[in-house]
Amino acid sequence: MTQKDSGFDAFFQAITTSPEFKDAVTKDWKWDSLASLESSLEEMQSWVDKAANIMKNFDSTFNTPEAQSAINPPKTGNPQDEQAPSIIEVQRFEKKEWKPWGFEAVAGMDVLKDELQDSFIKPIRFKFLIERLKKQSPDMESTPEEKKKHELLLKLYSEYEKFKISIPTGMLFYGPPWTGKTFITKKLAEELGCGFVAKNMGEFGSSYLHQTTKNIKDFFTATKKAAEKEPIILFLDEIDSLVSARTDRVDANKAEEISQFLQEFNALETAPNLIVIAATNRPDHLDPAILRSGRLDKKIYLGPPDEIARRELFKMYIEKSGRPHEALDYDELSHLTEWYVSADIETMCDEVARDASRNLLELLDEAENGSLTDTDLSGHTITMDSLRKTIIETPSSLKMVDMSIYESWLEKVK
Repeated sequence: MTQKDSGFDAFFQAITTSPEFKDAVTKDWKWDSLASLESSLEEMQSWVDKAANIMKNFDSTFNTPEAQSAINPPKTGNPQDEQAPSIIEVQRFEKKEWKPWGFEAVAGMDVLKDELQDSFIKPIRFKFLIERLKKQSPDMESTPEEKKKHELLLKLYSEYEKFKISIPTGMLFYGPPWTGKTFITKKLAEELGCGFVAKNMGEFGSSYLHQTTKNIKDFFTATKKAAEKEPIILFLDEIDSLVSARTDRVDANKAEEISQFLQEFNALETAPNLIVIAATNRPDHLDPAILRSGRLDKKIYLGPPDEIARRELFKMYIEKSGRPHEALDYDELSHLTEWYVSADIETMCDEVARDASRNLLELLDEAENGSLTDTDLSGHTITMDSLRKTIIETPSSLKMVDMSIYESWLEKVK
């Protein structure tokens, strides 16, 4: 059998040249009575059933991931148009007096912030400071006080190093959608005073053979080079879309991409100024290899904002934003919005503000003809009644999310 006659062509030829097929298509269907018609219809139905079984067998035999890959094979040739940019864009945050800085901008979440401060921020900040000091020896113009400070810091770090405490090179934020994984990571970068690089894992993808693997390698190479100049937090969003669990049915290209990604993690020890934080809504979809020690060492759950956080969020989006409002019971608002995320609360505050201001637009004619009075402008405020009504009408974004995923996954990986 030649290659041309293999696969589906051979299968189709075998079916259409069979005696049964010829008999079915050449048979003279004549009916001399109702019974004869019914018998012929039954026979026709049997052929339809046989055809259905043939197609079922065809699907199980030929419709496989390998077959789909053969139908739509990865492109070959020049992949320049689909290369991931090798230039890394590093964000640097500037502190402004009117804008909350670092964790001051994170409402509530005190347990999370304390954990990050003790196990991550303090040792990392110390480490980054020492890295800078090692590169910047005191010059001849330094004052005695500056030289002494430099010497004492290095001595302190030398004592700290004796305890052989490992500092996480990678951390995983996991939890339901819209719980602020990106926001928290940016605030971490502010707390540490370092650069910030964000990458969505889908951006590595390419339809060219092996190009995704090359994009991964090139990106990490460029990021590590950027980290030679300054400390950087690399944020990898939706990590499960690339590093999903490998199974027996995974194709060779996907396995190659995951392997390359893991190799890059193994090499992070060569970039002491680079800290990787990954985020996922579906930790149960991750390949277990990415969770081992030395890669994503620390796993932190980011759930819906707690009661304190929800109260502060309402204050932030109404009171601190300067929106006109009557006396509001923030404790009640917090109680009414359990399982609501920050985006839900922001949307509801925008909605009540829009409703409260709507009547002002009706006063345009009065303003233009000069009949507008102070009485017309009064009484347009956000009220508790409008907030209660909006909360009732606005379902939580987490309503359709299976929250048990996160608890069961954490128990599994402990």
